[in-house]
Amino acid sequence: MSLDQNLRVDNQTDGEMKYGISCSTLLGLSPSADDVVRFAQEAERIGFHSIQLGDHVLGPEEFDASAYPAGVFDPRWPWYDPLVLLASIAGATKSVRLATGIAVLGYRPPIQQAQAVATLDFVSGGRFSYGVGIGWMREEFEALGVPFAQRGQRADEYLDVMKLLWSGSGQAFRGKFIDFTGGRLNPLPVQKPHPPIIVGGETPPALRRIAKYGDGFQINWKTFPEFKRILDELTTIMADSGRQLSDLYKQLAATNIELVQAEKDNLPNYEALGLDEIIFCPACYSVSEGFHTMRKFASEFF
Repeated sequence: MSLDQNLRVDNQTDGEMKYGISCSTLLGLSPSADDVVRFAQEAERIGFHSIQLGDHVLGPEEFDASAYPAGVFDPRWPWYDPLVLLASIAGATKSVRLATGIAVLGYRPPIQQAQAVATLDFVSGGRFSYGVGIGWMREEFEALGVPFAQRGQRADEYLDVMKLLWSGSGQAFRGKFIDFTGGRLNPLPVQKPHPPIIVGGETPPALRRIAKYGDGFQINWKTFPEFKRILDELTTIMADSGRQLSDLYKQLAATNIELVQAEKDNLPNYEALGLDEIIFCPACYSVSEGFHTMRKFASEFF
């Protein structure tokens, strides 16, 4: 089964727009572990294609809120290790795809990342998609001891390292940040050659990263003209890399449901451009509000 086919196995009819949901900020400030698992099970029952988790390690006491790329950011939200929590969700679900949306590549050493991703793909039976990006919160990088200015270079090299490890070749790697004599992961990922890499971001460097490494992309919600413009730019960059835009699984993520509602009648045109999945990632401040919001979104768009 190809990466593209892997991404399209779900409860929704093939060929239709797919919908995913992020539960990072959807269940309030203090959900229980049981709340999160029940939410994932309910999302699967309703028919969501994927369940996603964002990625922060800690919430700084002070940060530059204007740097947040997708709306309001509240550091009081619980930020789980996404791979650990998705492994728990994998054991409580059967068919829904699991994804990071978006994991920050520079936050974790790449060899350990590669092992964790392979293990999550193993325990989920090949249902994992690895959404990755370079990150945006300078204060968090500083707390983790990772140079903020190097995050793009590190992201590219880390992806090279992980793809090498997932190949099972055992080869050595020598780069700017990583130098090792070789070795093999066991188990390797279930999906071949590896779980789909969904690259987040829409800046020129991000578009080049999509073309070089991506099996798909996730960007913040765009109006139809904006989405078309980005696809036009990406088409050229993909061609320069010997690839086609149709190679990519295309996701738009919306923190504000009103933005999607405003384009609801226009969604067939988004599909015609190749949009595969809309990721709904709103902010709610209680468990009950989160469940209600999820069901309301499904009833309106499914």
